[in-house]
Amino acid sequence: MESNSFSIYETKLSYRNNTERSAEDWLHHKFMHYGYFYRCMNLLSAEGFTVRKNPDVAKIIQNDYWIGKREDLEFTAHKYPNGFNIEFFQNVCFENPNGGQHDFDKYEKMPHMIRIQFLKYMNKIVAFLKKLEPDISDQTKHYPKFAEDWIKCRYVEDWFHEQKDTDFDLHSLDGLAQLPYNGLDRDKKELRNGETKYFRGYDGYLCRGRIYHNCNNMWWVIVDKYTVKNVASFKLFDLMPHDFRGRQKKPNVPEKYRNRVQALSESKDRELIAELRRRGLNIFINYG
Repeated sequence: MESNSFSIYETKLSYRNNTERSAEDWLHHKFMHYGYFYRCMNLLSAEGFTVRKNPDVAKIIQNDYWIGKREDLEFTAHKYPNGFNIEFFQNVCFENPNGGQHDFDKYEKMPHMIRIQFLKYMNKIVAFLKKLEPDISDQTKHYPKFAEDWIKCRYVEDWFHEQKDTDFDLHSLDGLAQLPYNGLDRDKKELRNGETKYFRGYDGYLCRGRIYHNCNNMWWVIVDKYTVKNVASFKLFDLMPHDFRGRQKKPNVPEKYRNRVQALSESKDRELIAELRRRGLNIFINYG
């Protein structure tokens, strides 16, 4: 009989129940992994996380959706008849305007100390599951140390690439292009595998690397011997004389602060002076 399994992708752990699929009344069936799920929530709570039902979902399904937070590390969790998942994220360094929970590349964006915390608690969850089920199957994808080998593994795993094993030279793909809607850079130039292109990292710094097509309009970029970035085609470019070389990052200003600045900018001088005096500041006006 097939054993239950789990897999980890970036910051998300997914548990799959492969042994109770034949349950007829699945809506009312008390699946074994429901108990595992709640025990994982208790484990994280014992580790210092504030764990509770997700208040942003309807009450009728709140038993299936949970959230947790410990300092800057947060997680969302969801159980369902076929398994459950737990995904960690942070809201210190994020790109999506709706917060780090909705970002791609959550692991890559994690600051160093938060990443260490994430690895600690993810390892605890995995060890706990292996203790509950010694024969559980680990279906996590392999991530080789070197960048070229890493891309070759992704090519083999993805159905939209023709490679069946990693016994091929990545340079053999050099020169291949994509259809225009997936293969044009920022300046509408055609992208080809093996080319060197520039892009801006999440931290705003200028980066460059050798590109290979991933899927749709996303391209793998080999930045160095060990590092691969996943970059949209319209963010890739050839460096031009007018391009800014330094760091270029849009400030992430909280909405509450922006609203306060906007309100102050629209206030009259007399109102501002009155407010400052109300706060105990002595304001002297020189009408010169």
